[in-house]
Amino acid sequence: MDEEGSETVLDPHSVGKMMDLTGISALHARNISGRGVTIALLDSEFYYDNETAERLTADIVPIYADSYGKYEVHGIACAELISSIAPGVKLYLVDAGSTQEEVTAAIEGLLNLDEQIDIVSCSSDFPFGGFDGDDAVCEEVEKMTSNGTLWINAAGNQALCHWSGEFIDPDGNGFLNFSPEDESINLTMERGDDVSIWLSWEDDRDAAALDYDLRLDYPGRGRSISDNPQRGYRGQEPVEMIRLTAPRDGTYHIKIRRYDGAGSPGRLHLFTTQDLDEHRVQNWSIGILGCCRNVITVGAINISTLQIQPYSSRGPTEDGRQKPDLVAPDNVTTYSYISDGFAGTSAAAPFVAGCAALILELFRDDPDVDVRRVLLESSTDLGPEGPDEIYGRGLVNLSNLEVNL
Repeated sequence: MDEEGSETVLDPHSVGKMMDLTGISALHARNISGRGVTIALLDSEFYYDNETAERLTADIVPIYADSYGKYEVHGIACAELISSIAPGVKLYLVDAGSTQEEVTAAIEGLLNLDEQIDIVSCSSDFPFGGFDGDDAVCEEVEKMTSNGTLWINAAGNQALCHWSGEFIDPDGNGFLNFSPEDESINLTMERGDDVSIWLSWEDDRDAAALDYDLRLDYPGRGRSISDNPQRGYRGQEPVEMIRLTAPRDGTYHIKIRRYDGAGSPGRLHLFTTQDLDEHRVQNWSIGILGCCRNVITVGAINISTLQIQPYSSRGPTEDGRQKPDLVAPDNVTTYSYISDGFAGTSAAAPFVAGCAALILELFRDDPDVDVRRVLLESSTDLGPEGPDEIYGRGLVNLSNLEVNL
């Protein structure tokens, strides 16, 4: 649903129409296809069959050990989009796993290749950390970007499942007040729903001294508590997490408790994998990879309306930098998802990565071309006039290249 509540209508020609609108088709007509450009797609779920393979660039290099089931297609749908926009690229399919350590290992593997990676397209992120560009995984990203690689990251789909703010406890009972009269956030679930909840806050990231607990009260009776110790010892992180399969239907209540008189941090961040019923904070909802410096962070617009998707994460970063940088369409049709639209910023990021590849080929005789600047300055402004924390600089648009260069 878009912000007006109108339902998205899937169009089997949606990618083609958007390529016409954003100047990609015109570049294809000039035989610009991303030849000579290398993209590493950091994702997971790369199942594809012979029919899907026909929709991929001819030069595919898989870097993964896993085998995938036929419905594990998230990563290959991203590869389809890149291949549609830049069919001439060389495309590495890199399973980056689901942890920061696995992403770090994937980056190190790319750095050890014998060839330069021109672009990274990453549709993964993590909902806990500093959100200021100084998280450990951002140091790994910096190794790529300082080596000349353009890193493009999905902004994330957390705008409706995020809360952020300072710890306020007017009655002194140890529980955070999300409003003057409310010490919990409601979360409605059905029995069997899976949910993950993360709480993180500003503190020493390897020896946290501010101690907060995360609690989830069940409807009727029962609760889950995450109460990791944070007493300033090495290895203690400012993170609490709860994973749960809902035992019954009803309204669950998220609470945050300050333990043993801990001091007040800066901003706390709460993310869940289910939309919150109340107290949502859409700003500051981009994950830590999207907050890394020198990364192009991409939000999602509805391909039918060009309106921001309600779930598309928004900036700024914790240290005040504007994010996202650009937006691109989601709800695009891919063979991997067949009749379902490929929704989310996971679809928007590879769209921009493909555009970046076309720019690199178009200006391959100009060694000083700044692809990041070209992408930003050729975009079409959407939403409020000028750059903002919802649409960034606007819709990626290669139609504007000649005007802005």
